[in-house]
Amino acid sequence: MAALLRVVSDKYRSEDVWLSEEAPAKVNLTLAVHGRRDDGFHALTSLVVACEFRDTLDGRINLGESDVLSSDGVEVPLDSSNLILKAAAVFRKVTGSTDHFDFRLTKRIPIGAGLGGGSSDGVAALKLMDALSGTGLGREVMLELAAQLGSDCPFFVDGAPALMCGRGERIEPLDEELVSRLKGQRLVLFRPSFGIDTGWAYGCLAAYPDLYYTDESDARGRVAALLEGGDLSELLQNVFESAVGRKFIAIPVLLEKLRARGHACLMSGSGSCCFALVKNDISASEIVELSRKCWGERIFWVETSIC
Repeated sequence: MAALLRVVSDKYRSEDVWLSEEAPAKVNLTLAVHGRRDDGFHALTSLVVACEFRDTLDGRINLGESDVLSSDGVEVPLDSSNLILKAAAVFRKVTGSTDHFDFRLTKRIPIGAGLGGGSSDGVAALKLMDALSGTGLGREVMLELAAQLGSDCPFFVDGAPALMCGRGERIEPLDEELVSRLKGQRLVLFRPSFGIDTGWAYGCLAAYPDLYYTDESDARGRVAALLEGGDLSELLQNVFESAVGRKFIAIPVLLEKLRARGHACLMSGSGSCCFALVKNDISASEIVELSRKCWGERIFWVETSIC
């Protein structure tokens, strides 16, 4: 196998081949935070799913001594702050590879939306580099590399519905029956014309710990209820929604209007993107129209589904 991988990677070097990897958005169906850990990170529990809506990352080995990133996204940072380039540095450090890479990112997932786009892009880069260099990293090593990039990066190694725990690096698979119930669920993602800084959002929680921190047992209880046949629409919960909404009041105002009309909806992650569950016999148009009335014509929205 190792010899085969070397032959394949030599082919990629000699023939200047581009490979492509999809980087899906994620949505937090539940998200509870339990407090600050000794390492400075926050402990959390979240039921996370990936969406069919995604970025696309192309990559190839270059013959230079630096990595090069280009993107069609006007807000995408192209320097070392981007997790794609951080992933390349981590990849070389851990594997000992001397390869450098060209990356082309087709950016669709909004930045600062709570959809994990940057993290997903970084993990897509790890997968591309593993294939291009022929290192043959297994799942466990890939999870370790992803954890070095960011707290929610390990989820994207598999991208299957899962329970995210710890600071986000612990990924627990879900019961197959629950996974089958979640997959294919239609969603509308909608985001105002502003993003939200994740660090600031966690600071909001830390400022009022008695108000926002909850026990892990409570968060797991919501997932257990879903396993026992509970309705997903009744179990949606995100602690950031009320915390962030203290400043960005337009978010909870719109969500309450949607709920009053019977739509199950929630803010994803630390925001600012929200999502609504869409029943198979219902059009998403009412959700989009009301979002535009509340947030203006510049909103981002897309209909997608859980994968």
